[in-house]
Amino acid sequence: MNKLSSILKIVSFGVASFTFLSAHATEPVDSVCHNRCMIFPKGVEFKSEHYRGHVFASSIANKPYYDVSQITFEAGSSNDWHIHKDADQMMLILDGEGYYQEEGQPKRLIRKGDIINTPANVMHWQGAIPDSRLVHLSITDHTDKEHITWVAPVTEEQYNSSLIGTQCKIGSSTTKVEMNTDNTTSSCNQKCQNMVAKEPMQADGIVRLSKIEVKPQYLDEYMKYATEVGEVSLRTEPGVLTMYAVGEKENPCKITILETYASREAYEKHIASEHFQKYKQGTLHMVKSLVLADQTPLNPANRINNFIQ
Repeated sequence: MNKLSSILKIVSFGVASFTFLSAHATEPVDSVCHNRCMIFPKGVEFKSEHYRGHVFASSIANKPYYDVSQITFEAGSSNDWHIHKDADQMMLILDGEGYYQEEGQPKRLIRKGDIINTPANVMHWQGAIPDSRLVHLSITDHTDKEHITWVAPVTEEQYNSSLIGTQCKIGSSTTKVEMNTDNTTSSCNQKCQNMVAKEPMQADGIVRLSKIEVKPQYLDEYMKYATEVGEVSLRTEPGVLTMYAVGEKENPCKITILETYASREAYEKHIASEHFQKYKQGTLHMVKSLVLADQTPLNPANRINNFIQ
């Protein structure tokens, strides 16, 4: 990309200006970025089957041997698997958070300040996480021929697959609950490398306390089943938001599990899953009593974020 040195100087100046304006803004940065401090205009929305959600492009420079564009993915948006034929690409992440994945590699979390270099002819895709937009500069070195080749759609399973690149280290615990008292989601809830992105809580979401008494002779065996189903559910199911188990100190056979599900549909999918059925059928003879008590949150702004380390 030695032909791009001059345009990179312009880009560097723009990024520096953006940083200064964001730091001195009196409005929230998100508002500032949308309304008056974007380095470049948001541009025109892509109208193509190769983009899901709302994706915008603003052309900055389009020359025979390179082009520079600002791309904005609204929350939850992405493009399809594609390659840049005989063309290297550099992405400078200006704002927000998103996903990036190359063929044969796990999905990565990318954030403001990251620089992604994609070699020519490497299949990849990128997009925004479910609860944040992603804004990046795309600098592509190419010939005067069309350089984008679309390969295949990004599936829901691929979009929601496990992440690498962000390790949430929280003491030595296997699981943890965080309580947020604002309307934001926990950074670790969706960005731990071994957790799928979680769905937002819906109007028909479920908050439940499951109160279980286990027969003493089966307690150790039951805990193996319960630990497995809890971890698999949190790691792989977007609609399982919380599954946090505690036992009474005086009587460890009495176990309470705090469970939250994003929607009734998410709950139905959970109880029909292979890992839940393995737990249910494997522990029927171990359980002395079971009480399922649905709860009403007293302060909906107080969010629970449960994640596996």
